[in-house]
Amino acid sequence: MADVLNESSITITDATGAILIQGATDKRMTVLSISICETAGNDETFSIWRTDLDGSSNPKYIYHTQSLPGLSTFIHSDKIVCSATTELWIGSPSASADIDVFASYLESDV
Repeated sequence: MADVLNESSITITDATGAILIQGATDKRMTVLSISICETAGNDETFSIWRTDLDGSSNPKYIYHTQSLPGLSTFIHSDKIVCSATTELWIGSPSASADIDVFASYLESDV
């Protein structure tokens, strides 16, 4: 079994959000940390959730409408595991955000 340390980074500007980590066939992703930084100086909120691969089925929230003060950084340092059939999403319910997101994760063969 091989492990590869990877990174993912995105900028969130709306409520739709985006995929931060996507499962892959014969792989397991273990998220090590997520850094979430508000860059515009406005108080915002964010949500992180896990879905099935289609992006909308079976959402399970890790954070829901978590506050993020202007120019602050939120660090999630608990592990999250994504299987081949799941995605990890992040979005901002405040809908006009400017949030930079960086994640580090291990990709393992299963």
